[in-house]
Amino acid sequence: MNSHESFSHGLIASKLWLCQELESLLDNRAIRNPIVHILAGWDNMLGFMMLTRRPTTYGVVHSYDIDPIAIENADSKCDHWKYEYPKVYNHLKDINTLDFSSSGSESIFINCSVDQMDCNEWYDRIPVGSLVCLQTTDMPTDTTEWHVKQSYKLISDFTNAFKVGELLYAGTKDISYSHLQYKRHMMIGIK
Repeated sequence: MNSHESFSHGLIASKLWLCQELESLLDNRAIRNPIVHILAGWDNMLGFMMLTRRPTTYGVVHSYDIDPIAIENADSKCDHWKYEYPKVYNHLKDINTLDFSSSGSESIFINCSVDQMDCNEWYDRIPVGSLVCLQTTDMPTDTTEWHVKQSYKLISDFTNAFKVGELLYAGTKDISYSHLQYKRHMMIGIK
């Protein structure tokens, strides 16, 4: 894993978009100090961005990934929050095996890597009534350098695949370069 890849334009643009939409939703719904679970969090760039932007918004941030090098990088990036509030914990765990049933009603579950998941067991493990924020891409599954395993051409395909009780936001962001164009889809809802 290239530890600098998480700083790429498309990944940062997608995470900034997520932060903006999620912050607006939290403000509008007066949600305070939620517990954040970042699933397949890689090197936890998202947690870093969330806490840099709005350090008093979140209660605690947990990030989970199966790559020990990613966790090592996440610990390095989020070192500040070992000593400051809110705390950040980076876990070397398979999200398909975790039990979130006692996570509490003020939990947010985020997965920005839905397109790279082998299966969707992790989604089934999120408790009903939880706030979920998911991102994916329309890149084809034969795009080997991106490890795409699930592709959704339309945002409606994505929202149909990941049912929520209440859809609060659904949108698409175009990412364009001279050599590559793709779409990022994002949905936020109450499962």
